[in-house]
Amino acid sequence: MRTLLAAAAGAAAAAVVLPDRLGLDRRHPFTALGALRPHTTAVATVAAGVLAAARHTRPAGLAVGAVALAGAAGLVSRAVPHLPPGGDADLTVLAANVWDGRADAGALAALIARECPDLVSLPESGREYRDKLMPLLDGLGYRSWVSNEPGRPDGWSVTLLVAGRMGDVEVGSGPELRRQHLWARGGLLGNRRFHAVHPQAPMARRQARVWSGDMDSIARWCAALPAPIVAGDFNATLDHAPMRRALNGVRDAAEGTGRGLTGTYHAALPRWAGLRIDHVLVPREARTTRYEVIDLPGSDHRAVLVGMQWPEAA
Repeated sequence: MRTLLAAAAGAAAAAVVLPDRLGLDRRHPFTALGALRPHTTAVATVAAGVLAAARHTRPAGLAVGAVALAGAAGLVSRAVPHLPPGGDADLTVLAANVWDGRADAGALAALIARECPDLVSLPESGREYRDKLMPLLDGLGYRSWVSNEPGRPDGWSVTLLVAGRMGDVEVGSGPELRRQHLWARGGLLGNRRFHAVHPQAPMARRQARVWSGDMDSIARWCAALPAPIVAGDFNATLDHAPMRRALNGVRDAAEGTGRGLTGTYHAALPRWAGLRIDHVLVPREARTTRYEVIDLPGSDHRAVLVGMQWPEAA
């Protein structure tokens, strides 16, 4: 009986803490559980201690504890910095979800004016928000593109800003993602593409299927040569298998910074309690010189600012 209880407890804990290892994280509600791995690991650790305290439930406690240990093993390296001190960046990227155009345009403009990012990805920014933001950046040399046609809600759109120093870039879009994305190439990017993205949030069964397809499309882009730069709100963490599969030729810019567990959503939560679903993916050979998570007034997301050295320089 104790063996049966231990097996059941271990299986239940694995489904909650490690749904990606069981191939469940493409399905709702396991997509949400995948995003919550730091939280479910902590809960499983406490549950293991409680179960192990009583003799008749000790085997179950050991089984749940083993699952908690496996969950923790994938988290520790993200919180430990192992990059050398940063240097001058060849390229700076800002990704900031502006929450259906509700983010404080003045605060975002001040951030852009202060940091001068070369490329800016603004999920949930349509024409109305772009038209509020751009006059505040007058004189700074930024050009802007919006993914959706006039009249569509901000939440369905992405805005791309490109600094003047990037040169003559070509900008386009495509049907690969449900929420239309934007890409840029040329100028200082050369043949390398920059993608501004916002995959579907997997909040229900059908949405999880769409999200899974969106992530597969991003994985195909990331397998291209030269490797692209992809920035935005992915609605995914590194504890989702589809997100990890996208890291083919690219890596998360937070890797090695010790900030791989810093939450970007929801902004009302402490950084240690939030979900890190906003990312900048960079070519694997590129070196991260700067990684910051920045509060953005009026948004439910925090912004991500990344400086990198080009692969050739790195």
